[in-house]
Parts: sequence; structure tokens; C-alpha cells
Amino acid sequence: MSARRDHRLQAWTQRVVLAALLAATLAAIIAHTGPEPATAKGSPTPAASPQERVILWLGPVYLLEPSPAPEPTPQVVARYEAITMTEAERRELAAVIYLEARGESAKGQQAVAEVVFNRVIHQDFPDSIHGVLHQGEGSAVPQFSTIGHLEWAEPTQAQYDAIDAALYGPSILPDEVVFFSQAGENDRVWGEIGGHVFCYAYGWE
Repeated sequence: MSARRDHRLQAWTQRVVLAALLAATLAAIIAHTGPEPATAKGSPTPAASPQERVILWLGPVYLLEPSPAPEPTPQVVARYEAITMTEAERRELAAVIYLEARGESAKGQQAVAEVVFNRVIHQDFPDSIHGVLHQGEGSAVPQFSTIGHLEWAEPTQAQYDAIDAALYGPSILPDEVVFFSQAGENDRVWGEIGGHVFCYAYGWE
């Protein structure tokens, strides 16, 4: 039985119990007060005693189904816990994923997002999303060749879903994978996803 069905059954049971209690209370009040005594025609009605002056007012009773339990807040995967991301950085990242990998599968787009996050936590790259995305901008070889075309990007929910999938896991790439390209950045290849080859960082001697 689902949790929602359990909530509905519980709410229905509460309604039945409350209705029974109200009926029993009303019956007890009527039995206690009894009918008013008959009086002779024209005789003043005797004042009721305090015990007899029973006023019962049942206002509207609102029986609401219990609110569903809030969804648990997703936890960022441990390796990305130190990463902070502004809304502007999130939009930029979605735009880069759109430009670099919009034709790839959800897995392929998540992997591109993970490469960005892996760079943020890697000692050889800037320590912010903005810094990683704009590294080398204006030079002959920017780290992301599409960075100069952000105004043309039209990211969709798929790119934002890729960001969230990378942040909250399960992860696809090891955290040492910091390159992706169509031909492969170096000979330290992790593997391929769609049209991209993913590579580990250079192993400097």
C-alpha cells in the first residue's frame, strides 16, 4: 500500500471517529436537557436553569488530509560538497552544456557537467564554475571553445537536469577526468560517451 493511500485511509478514519464523537456528544446533551415542560396557555414560560440552558453550536468542521511528507533535500555528492554555484554560473554552465553536448544523451550531458565540476576541485584549474568556464577566454585556445557564443545558447530543462544529475549523483566519471573532446585530449583515455572522448588529467612527471 502506498504512503498516499495510507494517508487517505488515516484521514477517512479520523472523519468517522470524529463524526461518531459528535453524534454521541449531541445525544448526551439532548438526553440531559430533555423536552421543555408543558405550561398552561398564557402562563409565562419558567426560566430555564443554568444546567438547562445548553447552547450547542457546531461550526464548520474542516477535515483536511494530512499534508504529504516533504521531499528530502537531495545531498550533493561528497566530492562536490565544497563547490558553490551562483544562479548566473548555473545559467552559464547550462549554456555551455547546450553548446557542447545538446545532441548527446542525458548521460553524455551529465558527463560534460561533471568535467566542469571535476576541474573546479582539481588543483590545476580555477576553483570556481565561472573561472573554469572562462579559462583561456580571449586566447587562441580557450578551454571551452564555445565560451564566446553563450548569447546564442538556448538551454533547455535537459541541460539543467544534467547539472543536477552531476551534483547529486550517482556520478559517471572519476573525479580525475577533466577533459572531453571529439578526438581525445591526451592518451590517458577514460572512455567514450556518444561523440565525446573523456580523458584524465595529464600525468606530469
